[in-house]
Amino acid sequence: MAQQLSDHARVELLAREDAIVAGSDLRLGIHFVLDPGWHIYWTNPGDSGQPLVIQWQLPQGFHTDQIDWPRPERMQSTAQLADYGYHGEVLLPVTVRVPASLAAGTPAPIAADAKWLICREVCIPEHAQLHLELPVAQHAKANPNAAALFARTEELLPRPLPHGWKISAAAEKDDIVLSVVAGSPLKKVEFFPLEPNQIDNAAAERLHPTAAGVSLVLKKSDLLTKPVTVLRGVLVLSNGTAYRIEAPVRQPIK
Repeated sequence: MAQQLSDHARVELLAREDAIVAGSDLRLGIHFVLDPGWHIYWTNPGDSGQPLVIQWQLPQGFHTDQIDWPRPERMQSTAQLADYGYHGEVLLPVTVRVPASLAAGTPAPIAADAKWLICREVCIPEHAQLHLELPVAQHAKANPNAAALFARTEELLPRPLPHGWKISAAAEKDDIVLSVVAGSPLKKVEFFPLEPNQIDNAAAERLHPTAAGVSLVLKKSDLLTKPVTVLRGVLVLSNGTAYRIEAPVRQPIK
C-alpha cells in the first residue's frame, strides 16, 4: 500500500509525477504526518535517535540517490542534550534514476521498506512497507495530489552558497569559529552539523554579526578524539533559507 498508519504517524510513499518516463528522473518521497508532540530525526540526529533508513525494491536498471534532507529543527530536551529532526509534517524526497531502455507499458512496481525512530518522552522504533505502481508512459505530468507538497519541500532543501559569499572556519582551544562573509550583516543564523560528535549540540551558538556577515562560535564536542579538519553542515538564515557549507578548519598555531 502507498499509505500506512503506525502508532504515532501516518506514513505514505508519494510520487511527484503521475507516470514513469524512460530516461527521466522520478521524484519520490516518504511523507510523514506525525502525532502532536512526536518527532523523527534528521540525517545527523544529534545526541540521540537515528534517522530514517529505506531499503528500496526497484525494477531492474532503476537506481536511487540518497535522501534529500530538508533543513531540520533543533530540539533541546535538557541543558545537556539536543537533537535535530522534524515535528508535524515532513516529506523526505529521493530521486530515482530511470533507465532509458524502459519500454512503455512495462510493469514498474516500486516498494520501500522504511524504518525510523519516533520519539516523545520515549523513543519507539517503527517501520512500514510501502508500495507504489505508476504507469510507464512517454510523458508525465505533475501528480495533483502531491505536487504542492514536493514544491514546498524543495524550498526547505539546503542549497549552495550564493555567488560571492565566502566561508571559513578556525579551531580554538574549546571552540570552532565559523565566519561567513555575505556582503551585509547577518543578524540571526543557526548551524546544523552534518558530522556527529564534532560540535556540542546542546551548547548555545554564540552569534557575532559583522559588517559583512556573521561570526558563529561553536563549542567543540567533549567526544572529539581528533581535530576537526573540515566542518560540514547546514546554515539556516532567519527567513528559513538553508545553505550547504563545507569549510576547511584552520588549526591553531602551536
